[in-house]
This record gives sequence, C-alpha cells and structure tokens, in this order.
Amino acid sequence: MLEFVPEPILFNAWKHHAGFLRQSVAAAVSDGPVAVRQLPRQLAVVGDELMHLYTGHLSPRTIALRVLDQLRADNRQSLHSFRQWLATGAGYQVLTLAPDGSCWVVRMGESDRYVHVHPGRRTPDTRRVRANVLKTAIMVSAHVGVHGGDPLDVVLINHVRNEY
Repeated sequence: MLEFVPEPILFNAWKHHAGFLRQSVAAAVSDGPVAVRQLPRQLAVVGDELMHLYTGHLSPRTIALRVLDQLRADNRQSLHSFRQWLATGAGYQVLTLAPDGSCWVVRMGESDRYVHVHPGRRTPDTRRVRANVLKTAIMVSAHVGVHGGDPLDVVLINHVRNEY
C-alpha cells in the first residue's frame, strides 16, 4: 500500500499524508471487520496534538525522493552537512517541492532516518488538524465502510468512539 520511503528520510504517513490515510481505510474496509479493529493500534502513532496533514497528490515516496534530490543538489545529504544546515535555521529548514509548491519542514530525525520530514504550516495542500478528530474520522469512515450507516450521524460517531 505505502510505497517504500528510502533512508535517510523519516516520514510518518499516518500523521501527515491524507492519501495514505484514504488508502489505509480502503484496505481495512476491503479486509473486513478484523482489519478495522486493528486500525486503532496503527493510529497510535498519530498522537493527540495538532498536526499538519498533506492533502496533495504527491505520494510519500515522491515527497521523500524530491527532498533527497534537493538535499543532494545543495550538497546537504550527508548527516554532517545536513546537521550543519539545520543549525543555521534554529534546528529546521523548509523546502518547497515542485510541481505542486508544497512546503516541507525538515528536522533532525533518528539514527539512519535522520531527515525528519513533515508538512509546513499554512502552505499549499496542507491542513492543520487535531489528532483526535482525525482518528475519529478515520475510524468512522472505516466502520461505515464495513457496517454501513451515515458517517455524519452523531450517535454513530459516538458509538465508534466508544467501540474503538
């Protein structure tokens, strides 16, 4: 489902990529009730804070490859040069990707995945969302996909919140 995101990129598609979330819901619905029941465990990585969700058409792999291309072109792909570059920007930098003009914040990641990428604030194809609202919407969509119902029905929404 999710294309491979190469090292050294760290990209949490569960938190930051609407297309990945749509694919994940569709896969869970296709696989049935057991798969829907497994979604909350997978959604744990979303956390419970405000975050930014990319809604554009670039895949996670394409985003990663374009970030790597820019780092390579500017001679910032090595850990050492990347770390030095981040230090000049208070610990982060922003890259704009062609062709959609989306902006991506890069920060220090972990070990082999040291280029932590997430959508920028107030940028094209990015929406600020509350994690708990997003998790509820995902679970309601998956539940309705398997069991039917109106995803805007408040009683159903509360039922799904309690069940999952």
